[in-house]
Amino acid sequence: MWAGVFLAVFCPALAARADLVLEQQQSASSNATHLVILELRGHQMRMDDPDSHFSVLMDLDTRASYTLLTTNKTYLQKFASEARWEIEEEKKLAGGTNAMDLPPAPPVATGKFEPVNGYDTEIYTWSGAKGRNQLLWVAKPFPNYDAIRTELAKLDKFNDLGLHRNAQPQVSQLPGMVIKSVSIFHRHSVTNTLVSVKVEPLDASLFALPSDYRPQKPPEKKP
Repeated sequence: MWAGVFLAVFCPALAARADLVLEQQQSASSNATHLVILELRGHQMRMDDPDSHFSVLMDLDTRASYTLLTTNKTYLQKFASEARWEIEEEKKLAGGTNAMDLPPAPPVATGKFEPVNGYDTEIYTWSGAKGRNQLLWVAKPFPNYDAIRTELAKLDKFNDLGLHRNAQPQVSQLPGMVIKSVSIFHRHSVTNTLVSVKVEPLDASLFALPSDYRPQKPPEKKP
């Protein structure tokens, strides 16, 4: 799943400009654990994975992106036209038969409750295409969730208009914040746990290509 979740309560004037910073701890079935940071400012998104040494800058409207490789300060660029072409070609090839492209079903409340990291949560289940399943621990009420939900809806819309929309649920439709989720696909599982969430103004420079980064050169072809 694209994200994690978090929070801080601010004045109404700031809530109208709800830039969002989400931090989550992610661990896979291989026991590898790392921190993922997601930042949203308008239609711009930044995702940082410090342990894996890369960041992604994305325009959620056009789908143009830069992937920053932090170890050598290089980047890979995807133009909006490339992203559109990929979506159109996949849909053309699938001919409307790919279950991954169907609208995701809504998560279902189990009626089971469990405390997670100091929050009282209700457990939801979700089933998607090709054996994808999720368990979600949802805290309601959650401070400032209306402002957070507005930002999460941008990610849901981004997923819904792209490829493989049935690979994850629409979390903005849930009645509270996802404190923890477990994604299961065949024998593999990934656990995301909320670390923090902040609603605060973000500087535009965070979403711009750094001036000291250079395009990554393609590998040299051997004669």
